[in-house]
Order: sequence, then C-alpha cells, then structure tokens
Amino acid sequence: MADLKLPGVGSGFPIQSFVDATVAGERAPKDKMFSRRANDIGVQLSSYGTLKGVLDEFKTALGKLGEEEAFEKRSTSFTNSGFASATADKTAVAGSYTLSVKQLAEAHKIGTSAVPKADAEKKLGSGTLTLNVGSESFSVSIAKDKSSLAEVADAVNNAEDNKGVRATVVTDDTGSRLVFFADKTGTESQISVSASGNADGDGGASLDVLGVTTEIQAAKDAQLTIDGALITSQSNEIENAIQGVTLDLKKVNDAPDGEKPDTKLTIGYDKGTVEKNLQEFVKSFNTVMATINQLTSYDPETEKAGPLNGDGTARNLTSQIRRMLSEPVEGASPPIQSLTDLGITTKKDGKIELDEDLLKKQVDENFAKIGQLFASEKGVSNKLDEMLESFVGTEGILTKRDTSLNEQMKKLDNERADFELYMEKYEERIYKQFSGMDIMVAQLNQQLNSVIAAFDNMPDISGGQS
Repeated sequence: MADLKLPGVGSGFPIQSFVDATVAGERAPKDKMFSRRANDIGVQLSSYGTLKGVLDEFKTALGKLGEEEAFEKRSTSFTNSGFASATADKTAVAGSYTLSVKQLAEAHKIGTSAVPKADAEKKLGSGTLTLNVGSESFSVSIAKDKSSLAEVADAVNNAEDNKGVRATVVTDDTGSRLVFFADKTGTESQISVSASGNADGDGGASLDVLGVTTEIQAAKDAQLTIDGALITSQSNEIENAIQGVTLDLKKVNDAPDGEKPDTKLTIGYDKGTVEKNLQEFVKSFNTVMATINQLTSYDPETEKAGPLNGDGTARNLTSQIRRMLSEPVEGASPPIQSLTDLGITTKKDGKIELDEDLLKKQVDENFAKIGQLFASEKGVSNKLDEMLESFVGTEGILTKRDTSLNEQMKKLDNERADFELYMEKYEERIYKQFSGMDIMVAQLNQQLNSVIAAFDNMPDISGGQS
C-alpha cells in the first residue's frame, strides 16, 4: 500500500490535486515542444517521402527510354492470322515476306495390337524392350510382377537413359493398347520397338507381343515457303529462316482452290511501344512537377504555405530538371535535337505538354534519331537519370535528408523517454514536499489544540474553573 496517496490528514487539503496541478504545469511546455518538433519532423519526412516516391517513378519511366534496346525492338504482323506467329530481335531487317505453311511437323507415333479391356491388367511377363529413336536406342528391363500395359508404360517413361520416347495406354471400343510416341517432331525422330520376352506372364503370355506395332501417325517435317523458297524443318519452330526472326507454325494454309494459301509477314520497328513510353514519360514528369508545386506552394490570401515552401532542395531540383529538358542534346541528329522537336514543350507551371501529331510524325519518319536523343551516352535519359540519382540514389540528397530526419525523430523519442523518467521523479519529489507540509500543519494543529486546552483548564479569577 506504499503507493496509496490520501488527502492531507493534517491540513485537510487535497494534496494529490495540488501535486497533479504542479506536475501538469511542469509538463505542459515540454509536451508542447515535443509535439511541435515531432509534427515538424513528421511533415518533412512525409513530404520528402512523397517527393522521393514520384521521382523514383519518373526514373522508372525514364529507364524505358534510356536503353538503346528500347529503340531496337521489332514488331511483327501478319495479314492473315492463325497460320504462324513470329518474334524478331534487333538484327531483323524491316521488310515484308510472303509465307505459306505447307505442312506442320509431327511426332512419330506407333501402337501395339489391342487386348480386351478385361485383360488390360494382365501380366505379360518378364523380358526386355529395346526402343530406337532416330539413330539412338535404349533398353528397358521388365519384371514379371510389373508387366501390365500401364506398368510397362511407366518403366519406359522412367528409364534413366530414355532417348526421347513416351508411352501411354489408350483404351477404345476395341480394347487397350500401348502407344509409343516421340518427344520431338520430324523425320529424324522416328521410333521403333522390339521385345524379347520369357513367356512367363499370366496364362503363358509373353512380352514379345509389344514388339509388333503399327504406325498411328507418321513422322513429318515442317514445310514452309518464304517468298516462294522452300524451307524444311524438324520442328514447327523455325529460327533464322529470316535473319533475326523466329517463326512458330500453327496450321497449314489450306485455302480453297483459287485463293492464295499464304500470309504476308511484316517486320518493322516497335514504334507503338516507344510512343507509349514517351507518353508515360510526359505523364510521370508532370506528376513530379505537380507534387513539387503542391509541396512548395504559398497562398497569399490564406497565408498558408506548403510543407516545403522555401526549401532549397526542391528549388534546386526544379531548376535542374527544367534546364535539362530545354537544352539541346549533344550528339543528337537533326531534325530531332531536343524534346521540343518531338512536340514536348514546357508550360508556365513547369509541367510539359505533348503534341501527339508531331510525336507520331517524328516516330514514323525519324525513329532511329529519337533513340539518339534519349538513349545516347549524353542523351536525355542518361543526363536526367544521373541528376535524379544525385537526389534519390543511395548517397542522394533526399536519401540523406530522410536518414537525418529519422535520426532526429529517434533522438526526440529518446528525449521524451528521458523526460518521462524526470517527471516521475519530479512528481515523487513534489508529493513528498506537500506531504511534509501536511505533517507540519498537523503538528502545528496539535500544538494549537494543546494550548487551547491549557487555557480552557486554567482557573478563572474567582478561583473557580472556567
């Protein structure tokens, strides 16, 4: 009960109320100061964090235009879709080609004779299967107790030295059979199966029956004509029949008589993606400027200022970005030597606007020169990226400012914790002082009561008691 605090027994005054009021008076100025400093640091952290976030997004948008590969991508299109797909790397030359898919590559497939469905689980006995794939072969040993059709298929599929044959059980109205098929398409992957059994299966069955097969699907090579020239391929994926282009054949051009069974492939620069990236660049930049304008704003009517109003870092950032956007790029070729030549101009509020028609015209007519403007060593992207790195990079101004503010907040938290310890001791001291005063008052009251009692007991002048 040591912590129990009671009203003053000597004075009758509410000691705890006096203590609380005294402590509150001591605490108030410090609490106000802590709250103000924490709010100031929090606002700055939030403001710099917001600015850093939009600058990071701008760097990302800039990065899509900063690599030469962004302007080396190729687009592919077909006049008739569905027959093939195509991808092209930067070595592909822009142009058009007439394609006709004559035949798709197919994998070889053979099957054993069917057995009644009721005998599908019958053991065929022990022995060896030898499977040939093109010029290669491998053997699979079959155990007597694992020689049903399904178990033989599993043994083939799980063989460690399998050269490219898969097996499965197919059941139709006539019964069940083992079907073997090649992993790869084309005539170079034809397969064959031979079997040597020990005739120790159920009812004298022998594994030899699996060596007798019929062809279900012939192995075929893909056949394609490009501008009339025939190309034969083991696979439906054909690389470099056209330099830098990979074709994936989908179906045969089986047009009706009298119609041309072909499709035209056109390879060009991937202008659409570059246009989109330039539009994203403008949008992202305007987000940066809108954020800076908001954070550094001042309303003279309300006399309300933004959290970074007058901040030197924000002013420095704005001036550097504007300068870099307006100056010509060293090494860029006419007629595209600055962003203005692309239809990107600066407005009064610092944002930029894009002339879509001029941009499209320049993309169509001077695509490679746009690449020089952005992706060259001294291009817009590299210069802006280096400048932004000085603000948001690991050693950037905003990064260091963020670190400093977090350290200040941590220091403030420590000061608060120390102040709380101080206030605890302060309250204890004040309480002891008021308690001491109360005891002294109690003693004085006792002395006063004794004096009064003594006077009350004194004889009056007539010799009697008072």
